[in-house]
Amino acid sequence: MLIGEFAEKSKLTRETIRFYEKEGLLEGVRKENNYRYYSKKDIEIVQFISSLKNLGFTLPEIRSILLVYSSELKCKDMQMILEKNLRKVEEKLRSLINIKNNLSKSIKGCEENPNKKSCNVFTKFKF
Repeated sequence: MLIGEFAEKSKLTRETIRFYEKEGLLEGVRKENNYRYYSKKDIEIVQFISSLKNLGFTLPEIRSILLVYSSELKCKDMQMILEKNLRKVEEKLRSLINIKNNLSKSIKGCEENPNKKSCNVFTKFKF
């Protein structure tokens, strides 16, 4: 299928498809007429990329995963990549919990002193 049909079926824009190609995440087959053609497997690949992005993987990490996916590397290699990403997710969670706690404290402070002219909301945050 050509890029237009591929974009429609994959629910991606042509620009995103070209970006993925430029980043080495996707390869269309270039035919004699210089058009790129995409297969059903390419749709599976972009769905996989989308899933990985939703899980918080970066493009370089996705590229590494796709290399593992398309090679003969062992599951242990994938485990190392996944463990690294898990540590990043856990870091983000700790940071989000800290932000949530600070927001709750600030809201409580505003509720306790609604008429206070100066609010120290930002001084409570630890980034």
